[in-house]
Amino acid sequence: MNSIFEFWQWLKSAFVAAPLVDREPHGHGELKKEVVEAPAPAPKKKAAPKKKAAPKKKAAPAKPTKEELTKLTKAQLEEKGREFGVELDKRKKKADLVDELVQKL
Repeated sequence: MNSIFEFWQWLKSAFVAAPLVDREPHGHGELKKEVVEAPAPAPKKKAAPKKKAAPKKKAAPAKPTKEELTKLTKAQLEEKGREFGVELDKRKKKADLVDELVQKL
């Protein structure tokens, strides 16, 4: 019977905001119960506002030469084209992609 009582007390303490504290019996075997207040949380300190760095300007990528472009793969050519705002179709031949990219740059 005692274990059920302990289990019940444990459940109450797990789900009740302010735990109940049992005191020694007073009078006719009744328990006096007091509510113990939890200590107030410490006030949070505000962090000093961080200074925002000025956005860095990206330098425009240098124009690649036809020789440099021929060394790249078709996937790399497509990425390089996107850097300059050019959409390439990888289904075409590599030489055609290089020519198209050189013309649009």
